[in-house]
Amino acid sequence: MYLNQKTKEYADITRIIRSKPAAPVTALPAVWQEMHSNVTGLSDKVKKDYVEAAQLFRYHATPLSMEALSALGKDFALSRYPDFVALESLVQTDIQARVLKATQQLFAEFGYTVPASFYNVLLEITFETETLSMDLFQKGCDVMHDRLVDAVVHALLLVTPIGLRFMSVLSQFNLKFTHIMDCGCKVSNTQDAPFDIALDEELKPAYLQNMLAAAFEQYGVNATTSATQRGF
Repeated sequence: MYLNQKTKEYADITRIIRSKPAAPVTALPAVWQEMHSNVTGLSDKVKKDYVEAAQLFRYHATPLSMEALSALGKDFALSRYPDFVALESLVQTDIQARVLKATQQLFAEFGYTVPASFYNVLLEITFETETLSMDLFQKGCDVMHDRLVDAVVHALLLVTPIGLRFMSVLSQFNLKFTHIMDCGCKVSNTQDAPFDIALDEELKPAYLQNMLAAAFEQYGVNATTSATQRGF
């Protein structure tokens, strides 16, 4: 219990924000200013926590900060999330069926508390590519899409408990997700034994706050060190 309490305190971005300067809400892109009144899948508390994380990130004015805030804010729009009924009619292969079921299970657990790209990366790879892989920043024709996907994937893997949960759900459908250093994402079959790693429900809100903060940073801060050929 003591360890969980200390973990919660260290992970609590709201507590961290209150001790550091943050930009006013009026300095955020319109999507964040409107979030509190728009119809979303987020509870009032979660919206408040996420807006506060956006305010802290905006204050530091990192490279691409406004673009990062705008892209991630828009990714919480209800219209961006998967239409599972429509996707069921598109299933043509066994792996598509399993990826769809795994994504549905992830959605049942995380819902709208994560950006839509958390789910869409799996579905795009499986339903829109023949190789079951996505090479980001290679074509240069959709850089903002690639930045968003890359930031969300990095964030879910950086927050280890969420990454482990994500991977464990896929494993239950004999699937594996791989993200490699040249910003490639791949979904593949696996014969590895399925495993089940659950999230601590008490700590889940803090982990989700951390994931959003990591997504902001991965989108914006890394722009200073990424090679131009990767789209930054």
